[in-house]
Amino acid sequence: MKKVLIIIGIILLLGIGAYFVFNRKNSPKIVPGETQNQGTTNTQEESVPYPFLGDMDGDGIADQDEKELGTSDYEYDTDGDGIADKDEIDVWKTDPTKVDTDGDGFADGYEILNGFDPLGPGKLEN
Repeated sequence: MKKVLIIIGIILLLGIGAYFVFNRKNSPKIVPGETQNQGTTNTQEESVPYPFLGDMDGDGIADQDEKELGTSDYEYDTDGDGIADKDEIDVWKTDPTKVDTDGDGFADGYEILNGFDPLGPGKLEN
């Protein structure tokens, strides 16, 4: 009986803690010196749920370009290899839609982190 009460108490404490953490995350942040908007009409900026107009995932590639490239406009790393789509295109010259651009069995992000060339055999050159 004592163990059951301890377990219930722990679960209750975890639930209360999660409640406060969740509510703190979703509460509006007020920066000193700023006033909150009260009673004004909505502007386009207030009604858009994404921080980057025209780039919903914030990866630096416009949504229209994402459609042409075949990348996701909701994920900054379409293939999930650990490299942002824009970096794959501009920096590493890898395919942002393939986890393993050179097909050697290692993800592009893994190869880069370990000093290997994601475009073929060998090490990255400095």
